[in-house]
Amino acid sequence: MDMNDTEKEERLQRQKAELERRKKTRNSRLFLFFGSIFEIVETLAVILLLFVFFSFLILRVFKLPESAAQTIFQFSTIVSFIGGLFLGFIIYKRVARFVIEKFNLTDKLTNEVLGHYAKRDKAAEKEAMKK
Repeated sequence: MDMNDTEKEERLQRQKAELERRKKTRNSRLFLFFGSIFEIVETLAVILLLFVFFSFLILRVFKLPESAAQTIFQFSTIVSFIGGLFLGFIIYKRVARFVIEKFNLTDKLTNEVLGHYAKRDKAAEKEAMKK
């Protein structure tokens, strides 16, 4: 069972392709792992900032009576949490897209990860919905 040169070359190419695929997969997993940690910290910071902002408005700027302030404060806490989550997701996606473009990671990440953070063309999406 002697291999000729073309078989050896094909085998080397397959091994090289497999190593490249594994490298992209590893890089994608690391990117998603550290991106998730960043998203958690950044979302908590946005929630905290919104909470402090609404608290400042309620307690210092509007100077509401205590009974009204309690009700509005409870409502603003919910808005801070939901708004912080929403803003956190938006900021994370934009930062991830910026990092991918800035550090030229398109050739180092898998297509699934790149597709998740790719800019979507609104006009193309509307055309696809019509069909």
